[in-house]
Amino acid sequence: MNKLHLRYLLCAVLLPLFLVSCGNDDDDDPADNVSPNVALLTAGVWTGDAIIIEGEDVTDEILEDQEFDFRLYTTEFERDGTYNESYDGDTQVDGKWEFQNDERIIVFEKGTATEYYVVVAKLDEDEFFYVQEGVEFRFVR
Repeated sequence: MNKLHLRYLLCAVLLPLFLVSCGNDDDDDPADNVSPNVALLTAGVWTGDAIIIEGEDVTDEILEDQEFDFRLYTTEFERDGTYNESYDGDTQVDGKWEFQNDERIIVFEKGTATEYYVVVAKLDEDEFFYVQEGVEFRFVR
C-alpha cells in the first residue's frame, strides 16, 4: 500500500511539470503577423527589369535616349512602412508607403503634397509589377 501511495504522489508532482513543458513555446512577434502581400513585398530588394508602355518594352529605348538604365534601379520596402529607391547604389528616394484597396494599391507619402499611388499588377516571390499613370514598371528579385 505504501508503494501505491508513493506512485500517486510522484504522479501528482511530476505530471504538472510535464504539462508545463509541453505548452506553446512560440514567441509570436507582431511583426511576423502580416498579410501575404506585405510579406512578399518586404522580403527583399526589387531590381528594375522592364518599363512597358502600351504593351511595348521601352527599357532599351529609354537607356539609349535618356541614358537611364532601369536595370540599375532598386526598390526596397520595409514592414514598418518605409521604403528606399536607389539608382546604381545611390539613394534617390526615401519615404513612407502603405497598401490600400485590398492591397491592390500602394500609396506613397500619404497625406503630403507629394502623395502618389501605383496599382499593383503582379506580386509574387520573384516578380513585382505596378502601373503608374499608364506606364507599367516591372521589378524582379
